[in-house]
Amino acid sequence: MPEASSVRTTGSSAQPSKVSETDRIVFLEAINAARAQTQDCGSEGIFEPAPPLSWNDRLANAAYEHSYDMANSDTFSHEGSGTETDETAQTLDKEEGSTFRERIEHNGYRFWKWIGENIAAGYSDPDTVVAAWIASPHHCSNLMNPDFTEVGMARVDKAGSHYRSYWSQEFGAQ
Repeated sequence: MPEASSVRTTGSSAQPSKVSETDRIVFLEAINAARAQTQDCGSEGIFEPAPPLSWNDRLANAAYEHSYDMANSDTFSHEGSGTETDETAQTLDKEEGSTFRERIEHNGYRFWKWIGENIAAGYSDPDTVVAAWIASPHHCSNLMNPDFTEVGMARVDKAGSHYRSYWSQEFGAQ
């Protein structure tokens, strides 16, 4: 069973995006379509439509890194696996897994005012995963938070893993 956890680009990074141009467009359209509507985020409250988010390659690379780690370590957590597929933990020589803050900063998104993360696993397409996040109060409040101005999102598939598809969505404002 799956679990939840107009196109503008900003903050391009020195390294190329690990998310394809096609995926970037599809992901951003799904996110901004949800943000364009009033959303009932359950226990987190009702959120009025929020301004569209801009794509940020640094956040997308952090999202890709975490999705890749979850898929290849067959884990599902906001904390990195701490294994060889947890790039940030390896670079920082940590004995435990990386945090989303560490992954975001490691990928060059620094001097931020706000950051957040949503993860999910088992969903087959962007519209379905965004709908699942909207149906989950905390994930919904992240997605609808008007303080966030930028986003990066990634999906990594791994045949033979528990969920097959692993999603990460990183939010920020600088």
